Order: sequence, then structure tokens, then C-alpha cells
Amino acid sequence: MRGKEAQKEIDMFISRLRNLVSGKLSRWLKSREAHDPEAVYEAAIADRIRHYQQLKNAAAGAIYMRNKLERELKQKSTELAEVVEQAGQAADINEDQCALILLRRKHELETDGERVKEELSQLTVEAEEAKKNLVMFKSEIDKLKTEKVRMLARLRNAQARMRVERALETLSYDEDLRALQEVRESIQQMLTRSGVNREIHNSEIDQKLEEIRRRAAEVKIQAELDELKRRRRPPLVPMEVFTRGVHTDSRQPVGPAVGPAASPAVSHG
Repeated sequence: MRGKEAQKEIDMFISRLRNLVSGKLSRWLKSREAHDPEAVYEAAIADRIRHYQQLKNAAAGAIYMRNKLERELKQKSTELAEVVEQAGQAADINEDQCALILLRRKHELETDGERVKEELSQLTVEAEEAKKNLVMFKSEIDKLKTEKVRMLARLRNAQARMRVERALETLSYDEDLRALQEVRESIQQMLTRSGVNREIHNSEIDQKLEEIRRRAAEVKIQAELDELKRRRRPPLVPMEVFTRGVHTDSRQPVGPAVGPAASPAVSHG
């Protein structure tokens, strides 16, 4: 009695341990599936493809048997027609024994034909049903593949939104404003330095242009002064006058210079 109770307690303990392990494994598996949905979809698609191949093989066997029975039925029908013809010919020539053999063969062929027809009818139904199941199963696999792409895309979009939300939650609005203000001030300082450089450059250009204008004005005034001096200076006596006077004096006799002969000296003074 104690042995039975002890065995019962052991069985209960093993059962509870099995349930505990099974529950733990189930929770772990669900957790892994939740973290890797693509693997779950792939496993489901692979399982359906495996069943599809099995169904396809079964449908191929049913179609093969149907075609085989169709050929057998056609062969028996042809033989039955020949036997009926031969039995009629044997009866015409009073070959009763041959006619009886042919008639027995005729009944055997008719029985086999009925059996083949019945089997063919069943196999035809099974083959058509298998083909329909194949089409439906193939459509289900295609739908599952499409669902996988769509759902994984939605999952990635949701994960991206969650990452953005977490990033926004970790950011401080005051820090953003302060960072923006610092950036604006830095840009403004850079623009100010650029403006100062431009003003300095423009000032240097203005000074150079003013110096050029001043020098041009001085050159113009100097030219005007030179022109004024040139206009106010008396005209010079040509050298020909002096040359002509020298030759004239050499031809006249030596004596006191009177009259027109002294005019050149006055003119020279």
C-alpha cells in the first residue's frame, strides 16, 4: 500500500515537473518568436511548402492511377466489342462450344469493366479534389509570403517610430533652445566678421582710388602750369637772323657802327 502511494507521489512529481518545464519552454519559445517574427513566418511557410509537396505527390499518384484505369477501361471495352462480335460469328456457324466460351469471356469483361468504371469514377473525384487542394494550398502559401512582407514592413516602421519617440524623450527642450541660440550667435558673429572684412577692404579700395584721383589732379594742374608758362614766355628770335647779320657786317668797311648796323645789337640786348 505504501509502495503504491509512493509511486503515485513520484508520478505526480514527474507530471508537475514536466508541466513546469513545458511551461518554461513554451514561454521561452513565445519570447523568441516575438523577438524574431521573420523566423516564425519562414517556419510557417516552410511547413506549408512541405505539406504542399506531400499533397502534390498524392495528387500525382491519384492522377497516374486514373490515367492507368482509363487505359485499362479502353482496352477492356475494345476487347469486349471483339468478343461480342466473335460470339455472334460462332453462333452463326453453329460453333456452340466456342460461342459459350466467348460469352463467358464477355461476362468477365463486362464485370471487370464495371469494376474499372467504379474505381475510375472514385479516382477521378479524388484527383480533381487533390488538384483543387493544390491550387488552394499554393494560393495560401503565396498569401502567407505576401503577408510576411507586409507585416515585417509594418513592424520595421513601428520599430523606427518607437526609436524616434525614445530619442525625442531623451532630448531636453531647454537644451535644444540653448543649442539653437548658440548656433545662431555663432552664425551672427561669423557674418559680422565677414562684414568687417568687407568694410576694411572697401575702405582700402576707396583710399587707393582717392590717391589715384589726387595724383591725376596734380598731373593735370602741373600740365596747366606748364601751358601757362609757355604762353607767357616771349617768342625766341630765329638763328637765321643772327647768321644773316654776321655776314652783312663782314662785307661793310670797318668804322663806327652807325645807322642800321647797330640794330642787331639792340635787338640782341
